[in-house]
Amino acid sequence: MAKRTCLLLCTILLSLSAAFAQTRVTGVVTDLSDGSPIPYANVMIKGTTTGVAANANGVYVFVNVPANATLIFSSIGYQTMEIPVDSRTVINASLSTVAVGLEEIMVVAYGSVKKGSYSGSATQINQQSFKDVPVVTFEQAIVGAVPGVQISQKSGQPGSLPEIRIRGFGSFNAGNEPLYVIDGVPATSGDYGSQNIYTSSMNYLNPGDIQSITILKDAAASSLYGSRASNGVILITTKKGSAGKAISTFKANVGVSYFAFNNYPMVSEEEKEILTREAWRNYGSDNPSQWQSYGSLDSYVNFMAEKYFPSRKTDLIYKDWESALFRTGVSQNYEYSISGGTDKSKVFASVAYTDENGVNRIQYLNRLTASVNAESKVSNRITIGGSFQFSNQKQSGHQDGQAKDNLFYLWKVHLTERWPFQYASDGSYWMKYYDGGTRVNPVPQWHLQLNDATQQRILLKGWIEARLTDDIKIKSVVGGDYLKSHDRFGWLYGHINFTAYGNGYASDRFRNVDRIVSSTTANFTKSFGKHNVSALVGWEAEKEDFLYSRLEKIDFANFGATESALANTFRSGFTYRSNSNLLSALSNISYDYDNKYYLSGSYRLDGSSRLGPDSRWGNFWSVAGSWRLSKEMFLRDVSWLDELKIRGSYGTSGTLPSNYYGYMAVFSYGVYGTEGAGYPSNLANADLTWEKNKNWNVALDARIFDRVDIVAEFYNKTTEDLLLNASVPSTTGFSSALSNIGSMLNRGLELSVSADIIKKKDMTLTVGLNWANLYNEIISLANEGEQIVTRPHIWKAGYSYVQYYTREYYGADPQTGAAMYYSNATLPDGSKDRSLVSRAQASSVILDGMTAIPKGFGGFNSTFTWKSLTASMAWSYKYGHYVFDNAVDDIEDDGYNSYKNSAQSQNDRWQKPGDVTQVPRRVAGNTGGGYYDSSRALKEGDYLRLKNMTISYTIPDNIKNYLRLSNARVYVSGTNLLTFTGLNFDPEVQSNGYYNFTFPALRTITLGIEVSL
Repeated sequence: MAKRTCLLLCTILLSLSAAFAQTRVTGVVTDLSDGSPIPYANVMIKGTTTGVAANANGVYVFVNVPANATLIFSSIGYQTMEIPVDSRTVINASLSTVAVGLEEIMVVAYGSVKKGSYSGSATQINQQSFKDVPVVTFEQAIVGAVPGVQISQKSGQPGSLPEIRIRGFGSFNAGNEPLYVIDGVPATSGDYGSQNIYTSSMNYLNPGDIQSITILKDAAASSLYGSRASNGVILITTKKGSAGKAISTFKANVGVSYFAFNNYPMVSEEEKEILTREAWRNYGSDNPSQWQSYGSLDSYVNFMAEKYFPSRKTDLIYKDWESALFRTGVSQNYEYSISGGTDKSKVFASVAYTDENGVNRIQYLNRLTASVNAESKVSNRITIGGSFQFSNQKQSGHQDGQAKDNLFYLWKVHLTERWPFQYASDGSYWMKYYDGGTRVNPVPQWHLQLNDATQQRILLKGWIEARLTDDIKIKSVVGGDYLKSHDRFGWLYGHINFTAYGNGYASDRFRNVDRIVSSTTANFTKSFGKHNVSALVGWEAEKEDFLYSRLEKIDFANFGATESALANTFRSGFTYRSNSNLLSALSNISYDYDNKYYLSGSYRLDGSSRLGPDSRWGNFWSVAGSWRLSKEMFLRDVSWLDELKIRGSYGTSGTLPSNYYGYMAVFSYGVYGTEGAGYPSNLANADLTWEKNKNWNVALDARIFDRVDIVAEFYNKTTEDLLLNASVPSTTGFSSALSNIGSMLNRGLELSVSADIIKKKDMTLTVGLNWANLYNEIISLANEGEQIVTRPHIWKAGYSYVQYYTREYYGADPQTGAAMYYSNATLPDGSKDRSLVSRAQASSVILDGMTAIPKGFGGFNSTFTWKSLTASMAWSYKYGHYVFDNAVDDIEDDGYNSYKNSAQSQNDRWQKPGDVTQVPRRVAGNTGGGYYDSSRALKEGDYLRLKNMTISYTIPDNIKNYLRLSNARVYVSGTNLLTFTGLNFDPEVQSNGYYNFTFPALRTITLGIEVSL
């Protein structure tokens, strides 16, 4: 007995000593596929926060490791591996890469799936693709990256709203912007400013906090979002903590910016004088009576040239207006983040500050963001989590278009080289008008205008997930989204527009958006042999409150008054509130057999307060299926074929009216005589309902030679019950009422190819290309043959949503130089008269084949790595479309306005009989040329642009070890570096093709550093 007891005690002591023994463990973490080291891989002890990071060669040293511990090896892009120590001192780990191609994990509606099991159309972009691109918003960094998606910046001013179109146009009045979903919660998006400057509510999101972006394009991908998914869905997943040692990362960059393109090259000073004199000489020759009082035509020309393009005076100072108005913009960005945790609790937190000064003194943007994302496994079956995001942003700028404060417009149109800047005697500014003009020197006016916007955004989210069984889990999410926007606009004492509404004007506009979203979903997943089934059911409720307040005051007493409170006279002020509620039930079921045959279906029931009781409920559904042919026996021996899948889907989605109360008869209020009065402001339509989208999609996915991925898709999307104002009998008291009328078609082909050209231990090269086209057609409007003209477009059945409609320009008459147009009058037989006439005799016509929709668009990219060096670039392109250049009536007016600048194309004018040119004879006050709309303003919009390029270098190990850093790198990055186009202005125009002096895109070059501890 004593011997047995002694033996038992010895065994226990040996076990305890083994358990508490501390071991020094070393090893190398490598890539399983090629044996190359994985730099900076994480190694941690399971169940603790203790861990180390490997160096650039994948080597790690871990001291004081319990002999019975388990090590967890992980790295971004690789599968996590667990290895028991078992008292060993050397442990090497070979990690397999995270699945690529059809095995890649994708974030989709209400969950995530393997790409190979997914039958819908979705594209996912990881943060690695855009993390170094110097932009304020993520949309700017993914231009040309997703087939079928067109992204353009509405203005080059800091903080402006980008325009996104996913697979064409889906609505006339209800908007064409996609739905944004942030970490599973639908978010407030769009421009909540007053259009004096473009703002974006999505600017709150620091691109450095984004882990991935998924764009859902077809009904199978987006129908679970029902009534808001017709224009596509953008899912944004923010960064989360990862198990392992806490990693602190600091990133900083500074950049310089200037115009990316030589916009509207102008004639020289000498050429402008020649043009001015020629215009008045031709006018005088055509109208001899006009110069008789001057004694001679030469005297008349001299007088008019001096009036509209006066010679330089010795008592005045002249400046180069570009240098006077613009500067090199400077931007700075600083980010700090920390991430870490255990296998049970993880946290990620970040703070970032952006300061961007535009290329003129009016423009700036300041933004502070902070975020926290945490989760904890409180028991074996319950996990809780939450996130907090905060942003405070202020931006300033000027109006775009032909506005008096648009410095780009003033520079290109009004401020000629003969326009004086200052008086030589005392340096005061020359503030007179040119005859016929209404603009003055803007430099001393900058501080006399208010045009800024402040935006605060807070997003809160909490969730709990309970795993009831191994097959069933329930997740509840509550999210709050609060947006506060305040923008100001005003002309202060002494501004050129000072007396527009009195003696000075200032307005304050406040918008508060308060959104609460709550959802609960139950997921079931089960495998029965080769049969795999998953199902989801749930509900979602959303409440949005919108509050708008506006105050306008006039009459300031002095130059120091900059707030509306200091104005003396009340002009107007009001507040209104609106709200919208949405209640939804949703479900989805997916089945596959042996990971080869996939079938899925989804259904969502939406009820909205924006519609009447009898029509507010809408049903949205989808079905999808796919066949993974590469799993079949008859293809398994095809060595070069790694993956092959065909898929198809059909489904519906919808769009809600943008008007919260459009179905109701509501009243407006005003003054009748001296008393307050109410009156009906619209006609009720109890049958008003959703715009409905019917969408089918077929596709092929393939990977060949273990290097090349190919995706080809064809889609057809028909939108019915479009919201338009339809004519109603005048006996109703109204001329039109909002109704569900009309339909539209979008159809297209999308292709993308990516290839691993070089796959070696120290060198890699990947390239990618995507291309898409779009066919768009209005199928029907309210009445047969109806047409709606919205300059410069026309809406008519059988034509595109962005079909151009204007006079058809021929060119200059070779004998007389007069501008000639096709008559296009309708003849008795219904054909068009193609004879040449003057502008006044020409009819506007639908210009077949001339639309803003490109015949092809997309992008291509490449990434090259060699040891510690990485270089990447991305291009975007469009071709086969036309843009309408509204500047033609200002700077290509053929002499209409003598006091304005002239584009270089005016040098190609007709001058003598026999000249063949598109530019007519130059005549002062010319009413037959470019000043009036015609197809002359339509220009081919083809372009190719290097959107971004980055070169980064990782600091050598010896320096990092000396500085005790886990990682450090430097990088240089640029945006809009090269542009190739036949246009004379920046080619990135909004999807409607209309360009009107919006502030051009900027070229930015940034130098940055990233350090991790």
